[in-house]
Amino acid sequence: MRVEKQNTRLETLGARSESFSQYTVRFDGDWNLDSLEQAVCDRRLITLTFLDAAMFRDHAKVVAMCEAMRVRDIRILWSARLDRVPTDGMLQAMRLAGCQQVDMMLNPDEAVEGLFWARRYGFDVRIRNVDGTPYIAERISYTVAERETIAERLPGLHATQFDLAVAYYGARRYADVMLPLGKAMTLGFPMNELCLNLLACLSAAKHYPDQAAGLLVQAGYGFPHPVVFRNRALLKSWLESGGDLKGVRLELEPAGSASAL
Repeated sequence: MRVEKQNTRLETLGARSESFSQYTVRFDGDWNLDSLEQAVCDRRLITLTFLDAAMFRDHAKVVAMCEAMRVRDIRILWSARLDRVPTDGMLQAMRLAGCQQVDMMLNPDEAVEGLFWARRYGFDVRIRNVDGTPYIAERISYTVAERETIAERLPGLHATQFDLAVAYYGARRYADVMLPLGKAMTLGFPMNELCLNLLACLSAAKHYPDQAAGLLVQAGYGFPHPVVFRNRALLKSWLESGGDLKGVRLELEPAGSASAL
């Protein structure tokens, strides 16, 4: 496995650009995790993208890799590309090891099965046909009830608790947000910046814009996730337009994808 750095440009709504570094894993046939663990430790990585779909065709080795990641306590959120229909066991192992998103290119018959298992574990899903054309629902969304079921299915997984907190916020069930968010933080959700961002969203919803601004400043000190910059720009624009005086509701974005393909 080889960990490589890709640099893209993040265009913020405030006009200036911020660099956004994304690390990727190239598969060279070696399943040894030493180089991956070293890169995560040395570079303090939070997200990774596994680029090679061929790596995920050997389900047994993928499960073993995911179990080894948990034994080594490699805490990172990652995404993967799949071009073969996944199994229940493989996707469960991937989710528990920190996989947040799967980009699947499957024929229609395989897509139905793959989507079923991916939804069972709450992945952020992008699904397309083998020729790259999207299906009607290329990206998948979840209801609050589904997020609750997934969190019950994987109660010790920080990411499912965070997803549930975001779902409660999206449904304006603000009183319910803190319990799963607190669990996510206690369980070690790797992206503290997204937790701070969600707290900022909650503060804005309760009409504490100054508190929201402070939380977004804190979130900006860490891993520069795009959603933090978007919300900072949105809050700035809202204040400059006199939104508070006009009674215009401020709604910040609760979360973006933790790891983008």
